[in-house]
Amino acid sequence: MEIDFENVRQLMISTIPHMAAVGLDLISLDDSGVVAKIPHRPEFVGDPDTGVVHGGIVTVLLDSLSGMCVVPKLPDGTMVATLDLRIDYLKPALSGQDIYAHAHCYKTTRNIAFTRAIAYQGDIDDPIAHASGSFMMTATDKSVMKPA
Repeated sequence: MEIDFENVRQLMISTIPHMAAVGLDLISLDDSGVVAKIPHRPEFVGDPDTGVVHGGIVTVLLDSLSGMCVVPKLPDGTMVATLDLRIDYLKPALSGQDIYAHAHCYKTTRNIAFTRAIAYQGDIDDPIAHASGSFMMTATDKSVMKPA
């Protein structure tokens, strides 16, 4: 499926306010998944004593990208909503560094998409968190999703 990357990027910012609010920057989106980052901002620090970034910022990134990585697998006119998202926090996200994430959809059924994602700072092989999710796919035009 051909994806208009710039159109998706603009749509994300204009229709999903929390993505724009945290400055989520879409880096790539294709059939292999999606990569994005949230640039560091001092207000993201959850513990001023340690400088650790609040886990909610990591959650926004992982949830948003997990839903977004399903898009290349969908027919036009299909919406996606989070059913379940499990995040394991492996180490603190440190202040002063951007947070990156990669998410991919590894399985779709007629109504559900299954995803995996990883968040990291600098080295993808040293993650700060990983996630697995399931997402409901709903056709806005009922003729789009036909039984298999």
